[in-house]
Amino acid sequence: MQPVISIKNLSKTYKSGFEALKNVSLDIRKGEIFALLGPNGAGKTSMIGIVCGTLNATSGSVKVDGFDIVKDYRAARGKIGLVPQELTTNAFEKVWDDVSYSRGLFGKAPKPQLIEKILRDLSLWEKKDAKIITLSGGMKRRHMIAKALSHEPEILFLDEPSAGVDVELRRDLWAMVRALRDSGTTIILTTHSIEEAEEMADRI
Repeated sequence: MQPVISIKNLSKTYKSGFEALKNVSLDIRKGEIFALLGPNGAGKTSMIGIVCGTLNATSGSVKVDGFDIVKDYRAARGKIGLVPQELTTNAFEKVWDDVSYSRGLFGKAPKPQLIEKILRDLSLWEKKDAKIITLSGGMKRRHMIAKALSHEPEILFLDEPSAGVDVELRRDLWAMVRALRDSGTTIILTTHSIEEAEEMADRI
């Protein structure tokens, strides 16, 4: 069975000379929850950035569902949803509008019933008309997840998903991750928590 993500000899050295990744090779199977476990500075976010196309590798190659992330950038990126570690939002947009707009960015036709389902699953429905700037930190995290899911990606990256979130959101998040996995979505999460990795992942 062809891996859904295939990473070959991936290296990344920053201008400062810091070597974040050195000849990393890794295959991730379709439909698994895969945890990248390591301390801060281990290169987890650098690797995700390269796979998602927000960072260029120094050397090596990555294929996403058979598409090369450089040669077939749009096709590869369309398969991926990314929930970054930092909360970056369009502060003055409304939740519904922003999540719907994210779907459109991937060239997908509007699908209001899907956006509604995602917002309800994330306990965000009551906040659909609220401006993002008015949301709590936990709600902003939920909003980022909703955006990442809006174009129905086959692969979801969660970079330190439970950093700074409350117990309730963590529980909701894990329930949602498992439901997504059961529906066939591949999930890659980074964490520095061994407990989190052991609880959630099929492979670490």
